[in-house]
Amino acid sequence: MAQTTIYYAADIHGSERCWRKFLNAAKFYGADVLILGGDVTGKVLVPIVRRGGAWVGRILGEVRRAETQEELERLKDVLRTNGMYPYVCDEDEYERLERDHTYMRSVFSQQMRAHLARWIELADERLRGSGVEVYVMPGNDDEFGVEDVIASSEVVVNPEGRVVEIAGGQLEMISLGWANPTPWHSPRECTDEELGEKIRAMLPGLSGSKPALFNLHVPPRGSGLDWAPLLTEDLRPVQAGGEIQMVPVGSDAVAEVLREHQPLLGLHGHIHESRGSARIGATLSLNPGSRYGEGVLDGALVTVRKGKVTSYQLVSG
Repeated sequence: MAQTTIYYAADIHGSERCWRKFLNAAKFYGADVLILGGDVTGKVLVPIVRRGGAWVGRILGEVRRAETQEELERLKDVLRTNGMYPYVCDEDEYERLERDHTYMRSVFSQQMRAHLARWIELADERLRGSGVEVYVMPGNDDEFGVEDVIASSEVVVNPEGRVVEIAGGQLEMISLGWANPTPWHSPRECTDEELGEKIRAMLPGLSGSKPALFNLHVPPRGSGLDWAPLLTEDLRPVQAGGEIQMVPVGSDAVAEVLREHQPLLGLHGHIHESRGSARIGATLSLNPGSRYGEGVLDGALVTVRKGKVTSYQLVSG
């Protein structure tokens, strides 16, 4: 088996700067395979309203004003960097967004898909003919339908829910972006038992003759890759002694599958605060964490040779 370098990241949540860095990771790190393990799209639509010859928008709690087209473009770039979708509109449109939640959700969905489509076009432009393999799957926070946008790509492959051969056929990978229940009731959630069933449904497709990667958005419970703040019923972090209390929130089903089948790699995201590595028996599991709101792309760089991980490193840029 020839040497393969894999770059893995997750949870960019609509940050355009992180997407561009993800595409650049092939050249920057010399990666043969790029994997984005879910939570690709953003969560917030930000209206920028035309008022009195200028544009006004609220960004991160602060009202910002653009007097010129150039300033407007800078304002939009700030929003895109932070994983938000700028939406330029007039006062009437803004008022409709405020009073009609269904309409607001439809506009958000349209903008999200339009931005993702532009990302996919950028991936095709930059990586077409490069020989770099690119795999991008939805995560629990991504609404249904983003699969259709990804499917329009010449370069990007959505690997979710099936076995795919990667690294020129040298490795096999199963992928799942669903999560066990969260306090936010995101689109792709199910019970932990159902999560295990979804994973196990893919296992018969593995040949068993090639090293396997389990690209599972949720980390294994109790691995140290799944520590998140303990929350109250109104979603406030619980503090004791002046410190935020942390609890494991990963999946027992994921942990069980990794222990039973011992793939070469477990690639996980979901829990932004739990950047690190862990051993689940012989399986190396990684969670690179996420700082998408700062425009920083956290990732994991893994080198595989002769069916073994010869090196790995958590990287940022």
